Amino acid sequence: MAEKFFDSCKNVKFSATNGFAMDLIGGGAKNYSQFLKFLGDEKPLLGGSPYQINFKYKLDEEQKSDGLILRKDVMYNCDDEKYKCACTDCEASCPKLPHAKNLHKRCTVGIIPCFSFSVLTVLVCLIVLLGGYHVYLAKANKFRQRSGSYHSHDDGDEEMISPLVYVTVRKRVVRRFLDKLNSYIQNSFAKLGRFCSTFPGIVIGFSLIISLALSLGIFNLQLETNPINLWVSPNEPAYINQQYFEKNFGEWFRVEQVIISSKNATEPIFNWQTISWWFEQELKLENLNKVVSLSDICFKPLDETCAIESFTQYFHGDINEINEQNWRTKLQDCANAPVNCLPTFQQPLKPQLLFDNNDISKATAFTVTILINNNSTDTKMTRKSEAYEHSFQKWAQTLVEEGNKLNLNIAYSTEVSLTEELNQSSNTDVRIIVISYLAMFIYASLALGGKLPNASKISLVKTRFTLGLCGIIIILLSVTASVGLFSFIGLRSTLIIAEVIPFLVLAIGVDNIFLIVHELHKISEHEPDLDIPIRIAFAMRNIGPSCFISAILQISMFLLATAVDMPAVKNFAIYSAGAVAINFILQMTCFVSLLALDQQRMESNRVDCAPWITIPAIRIHGGQDEARGTRNRVAAERIGQEEEQVDGDSEDFVGKTDKHLEYNFSGWISDRYAPYILGRTTRPKILTFFILWLGISLSLFPGVQFGLDQRIALPRGSYLIDYFNSIYDYFNTGPPVFFVVKDLDVRTREHQKQLCGKFPACNEFSLANILEQEFKRLKKSMIAEPTSNWLDDFFTWLNPDLDQCCRFKKSSLVFEMDLGTDNDIDIEIDTEKKPEFCTPNAPDRQCQTCYAGHVPAYGPSMEGLPQGKDFMFYFNQWIQEPSDPCPLGGKAPYSNSISRTKDKINASYFRTSHTPLRSQDDFIAAYKHSIRIVDEVKKFIPSLDIFSWSPFYVYFVQYVNIVSLTFGLLTGAIAIIWAVCTVLLGSIRSSTVMTITIASIMINMGGMMSLWGISLNAVSLVNLVICCGLAVEFTIHITRAYTVSKVSLFQDESEEAMYNNFINYNSVNSSLSSSLQELNSQLRYSKAFNALVTVGGSIIGGITITKLIGITILAFTRSKIFEVYYFRMWFALIVIAAVHSLVLLPILLSYFGDLNKLNTIVYDGGQFSSGVGIGGEEFARDFESESNTDL
Repeated sequence: MAEKFFDSCKNVKFSATNGFAMDLIGGGAKNYSQFLKFLGDEKPLLGGSPYQINFKYKLDEEQKSDGLILRKDVMYNCDDEKYKCACTDCEASCPKLPHAKNLHKRCTVGIIPCFSFSVLTVLVCLIVLLGGYHVYLAKANKFRQRSGSYHSHDDGDEEMISPLVYVTVRKRVVRRFLDKLNSYIQNSFAKLGRFCSTFPGIVIGFSLIISLALSLGIFNLQLETNPINLWVSPNEPAYINQQYFEKNFGEWFRVEQVIISSKNATEPIFNWQTISWWFEQELKLENLNKVVSLSDICFKPLDETCAIESFTQYFHGDINEINEQNWRTKLQDCANAPVNCLPTFQQPLKPQLLFDNNDISKATAFTVTILINNNSTDTKMTRKSEAYEHSFQKWAQTLVEEGNKLNLNIAYSTEVSLTEELNQSSNTDVRIIVISYLAMFIYASLALGGKLPNASKISLVKTRFTLGLCGIIIILLSVTASVGLFSFIGLRSTLIIAEVIPFLVLAIGVDNIFLIVHELHKISEHEPDLDIPIRIAFAMRNIGPSCFISAILQISMFLLATAVDMPAVKNFAIYSAGAVAINFILQMTCFVSLLALDQQRMESNRVDCAPWITIPAIRIHGGQDEARGTRNRVAAERIGQEEEQVDGDSEDFVGKTDKHLEYNFSGWISDRYAPYILGRTTRPKILTFFILWLGISLSLFPGVQFGLDQRIALPRGSYLIDYFNSIYDYFNTGPPVFFVVKDLDVRTREHQKQLCGKFPACNEFSLANILEQEFKRLKKSMIAEPTSNWLDDFFTWLNPDLDQCCRFKKSSLVFEMDLGTDNDIDIEIDTEKKPEFCTPNAPDRQCQTCYAGHVPAYGPSMEGLPQGKDFMFYFNQWIQEPSDPCPLGGKAPYSNSISRTKDKINASYFRTSHTPLRSQDDFIAAYKHSIRIVDEVKKFIPSLDIFSWSPFYVYFVQYVNIVSLTFGLLTGAIAIIWAVCTVLLGSIRSSTVMTITIASIMINMGGMMSLWGISLNAVSLVNLVICCGLAVEFTIHITRAYTVSKVSLFQDESEEAMYNNFINYNSVNSSLSSSLQELNSQLRYSKAFNALVTVGGSIIGGITITKLIGITILAFTRSKIFEVYYFRMWFALIVIAAVHSLVLLPILLSYFGDLNKLNTIVYDGGQFSSGVGIGGEEFARDFESESNTDL
């Protein structure tokens, strides 16, 4: 019986403390013996038993013989149908909720995630198969060698294929449209190059006028600094919910916080010295600022005193209430029962808010929080708050110095701190931008000249410092023009746009400068006597289309990123797309004109940076004007043939020929690198390596974290880093969470039963019951405490057994007495005459409890509880009642919880808190659980309009579907790349190979994110999309070079001989195998070899190195977010993309690239055959006509 007695009481809640009644009536008893002992102990002065009672649970024989028997009264279970208790007081009465997934628990096989285990299993099987295949090949090769039928080609490949001798291929009829399109693009770039180089003054002047005009829009630039407006879409439900919350309940507080911890993590923080020191320091809070006092701006629940959440408020901020002998006991008592130590603002201070450990003797830190009213629409009020916060920061900094003397760590934060620290980081990072541009300028100037300057006079001519500087200025102009253009439109910018786009456009834009200059250098070496406009036309025809494809795809990637519905991300993508587009146009026009002028300067032997100074030099290969005109016309006839090698003088225009930087790379690639990686036995090994790399990267995907840690966004050395560390280490409660109910008429009984939980008559799946059950499984729900329910407390306030709560003045009551047969008196109060409520401290003799004798009576059936106008009559009084002497008064805890008018309640919230959230994963899981709980409530109460809100929710909306969004965007990006390349390259197979390579790059980027601690969030998601565009830049040039590559397999150039060679292909015509399959293989190999040799040097010198220089500077930024999400990501991409483009892509093309062979045109070392490909003859005729006219 004793056990049943205890069990029937142990779960009863005491709403005033959101705790258990057993803590009060049973001293926190955990079983029936502790409970009865507490009741029986003699404590006459403390409201306990006036004499000692010792309860007996068993009787001995002597006691039985004396006639004593154990009491055996009937004890009803708390879920008894007749005497059923509410769910909040009886676990057995509670509903059974659906299963909830533990978001922290993931599928694993041992310690390995299931996905990684699956990938590794497949990878092991693949390795076994590949190993077996390699063993088979080795044995087959050995067998062929023994039989004499096998001829190795590894040593002969380099000899047989010369990258300087070509075969052209003509497309089939079905592909004529793509051929014409590609020829049109090539010819358009050639004509554009010739026009810009012929009329440089007009082009440069027009470009400057347009760029500067657009840049004027910068004066209209507006920076968005509000984090919510940056990271949350206006259409996002969480943002709409927040607006609703702020409109009905006010904006969330401005929070000022100090966390004091012991330097020795194992040493308790509390001693009399620390306590007395803190009491003294806290007194200074009121008047930190001479103009603005804390009382002017703080939150006052009772409109009297500020809400300061500190252990000192247990004693009303007065140290005289404790002393050196009793402070420990009193502080512990208050922590155990906060309702007995109410601060002046009358809200219990839970120990979780104040201490890192509820046991004061073991606490190593305490927290002090000040709540300041927030109204962002009131500019004057906001300025006052910021002024006080700046004074608070200075005061807290003095605490840091004093704390060091007391062996204490002081961490602090104000509402304005984060914005100021982020701006400080931004101001510092301007230097990084300048250094990056300066480094790129130096490299560009040296590399474009092809050789380091030396003491010779000729060296002063051959440098390209002026051209390099102009190239950097063009990039800056494209950034300012883009920013100005969108500022005119009214698109708001952000700090991240201002800081990142200059790096991004520099990394993207500088590549084209190198590619154009390198291509012109090659043309000039082979045809030095051609006019400069014709040479530039050749160069633009060769390199322009691939630059065009790269720009189109990069712009497409940025436009695709606008699908991320976050203003900061979307605006960043729009600004970037504009900058890349403008930069491409300026480089294809203005830079080409500047290049023509610089080339004229060089050929006129004028000093770089001082063109008025001429260096005398001997022109080795100077020719007559007539001879030059002849070569120009011949070149015009041949310009339709891509990347021809012209036989002639190869000396430079002055002195002895110097190897160009790109040519140095190309020579190494041609002589050593390409023959090695494209060797017959090397290629399978390299492919095996990339397959292993791909599998390992996939297996690392589960290790990618989500979120954006606030500490990463801060500059190194920021005081907020210590603050966030202290929050994670010591703050013992999670953020508050509010379940907001909209537009529910709580005056009706039906709706009251949907919300309440204190009465058995409440719906089984009421809001209170559901939230109570979620609290009981807090590991899955992350709900840390019982939900405060204003409706339950309001109805409990009406309980006539609570004689200090709802009371009427007896003098104002009008009684209607009904004498029953048993002489009982039923009393009804005529509320139409509005009896007056007693004040909280009115004498008992003058007052009558409101529901004393009420008909129907107050009880668990809820029949007697008020509805309609009666409800609002009582409610309007309750919401004004303080918490003393009745702890159920509504003013302090609920005055801000209910949006109401005199006659109606429009909205209200039910408050609880999350468990302590100590990582980004915790925050994401808490938000997801809140969504699940709301969906659960709507499932059981479909008519209830409810949402959950917490101050951090709007920042974590992105993580609900970020995985699907990431895969969707990257899949869309890869699909766009394939489609655009297929159309503009005219080759499905080559485009597919390139797309597969880019997909491999992105998968390996995912693995690198896991290894290098780069979390997935909106910033990194946009960067991944950008990485797709940058990967295109690494791969497109080799792919296009492969597509247009020409090789020679036959010695006879006649069409009849080539046809016979193709039909009757045997060892007489070639040293290759006699099978058609071997011919196709050799053609692919040769095209891949030529493509790698032709543009491989440009990829190393003009793309990889330039990007590395620009990005490496970011490693030295103060901002951790720059280091992690820009330096690490882009550096990893550059390395991964360079390896893939220079190793994997040529190998894949050598296996699976297109052939597109129908007819063959051969260069025999003396002249080209007449067929120049579709569109080539027409372009040659037009160009020849223009050349004759001009020359």
